[in-house]
Amino acid sequence: MSRNILTIRILLILTILATSLIGTTVFAQSGTVVRVDPVNVSAQVNDNFTVAIKVDNVTNLTAAELHLSFNPAVLEVVGTSNGGFIAADFLAQNLFDNVAGTVDYAVAQMNRPAAQGSGILLNIVFKARGNGISSIALRSTQAVPSGLILSDQNGAAIQASWTNGNANVGNTTPPTATPVTPTPATPTPVTPTSASPTPVTPTPTTPAGGTLGTHVVRWGETLYCIGRAYGVSPYAIASSNGIWWPYVIFPSQSLTIPNVVWSPIPTGPVCPKQFTATASGTATPVPTSVTPTPTGTATPVPPSGCRATYTVVAGDNLFRIGLRYGVSYTEIARVNNIPNPRLIFVGQQLCIP
Repeated sequence: MSRNILTIRILLILTILATSLIGTTVFAQSGTVVRVDPVNVSAQVNDNFTVAIKVDNVTNLTAAELHLSFNPAVLEVVGTSNGGFIAADFLAQNLFDNVAGTVDYAVAQMNRPAAQGSGILLNIVFKARGNGISSIALRSTQAVPSGLILSDQNGAAIQASWTNGNANVGNTTPPTATPVTPTPATPTPVTPTSASPTPVTPTPTTPAGGTLGTHVVRWGETLYCIGRAYGVSPYAIASSNGIWWPYVIFPSQSLTIPNVVWSPIPTGPVCPKQFTATASGTATPVPTSVTPTPTGTATPVPPSGCRATYTVVAGDNLFRIGLRYGVSYTEIARVNNIPNPRLIFVGQQLCIP
């Protein structure tokens, strides 16, 4: 009898392993891939050529950020242009440095359906500067350790793998391009080494349409819930205030709210308004209301669509909070627009769906 049980258990384990392997293979074949096209280019000194940064098999793509490196002794960038797969409604960054050998590009589209399928994110025109081989690869930055971010209309990262390209100037034998391990959907920050390029600090910009007012960040608020409150694009709020992806904001931080309409607005949490813009351009503060407790502290009232509001304490994580309320930690992250489910803050207020 015990031998039969042992045999059954072995068969179950083998079945689970086979299913796991099959699932892994399917994912590898159908996952989102960002790649250099063509993967190998041959040129002679002073030749110009264009490579495209393409994305394949993506869904709900609204924004992309790329940080690339190349060998400046072999190549130089002549120019870059949007590939058209994502409309350049909000061009957060479009820089190249022929001394450091870097390209930095970040773009988001607004008021349009999310991109689906495959297409070109960026076109880069190179000039062959000297004989040799240069890879066209991702590079780590302080803000984007993986060098690549794709995100949907809610600012959630889309997992993708990357394949390097190679430029061969002078008929040198090129290396074989190999796929890179998929980048995590929520990259973990790393401390840049002396060899890492200096991250670019975004400069706040003044929107052409002017500003509506100032919003002071409260615990648990995100650019997306603030954007929903005023009907203003969160990308424009980020640009106006010099905030870089992943759009981390802090309590008591004052944000200038630009007059940039966000439409259509995806569903999600809505922050309480702090002002109402008038036709004359002045902002009228909105009174805040709280329910006092006998001790005089304020009890948060759950927003519409939330069955509870939870305030994060030391030692908390979304997984434990989810167990407490019987809801998936990923659902809590989605509802609260938390791009990294492992990163929450003491005092942060969470909507429990």
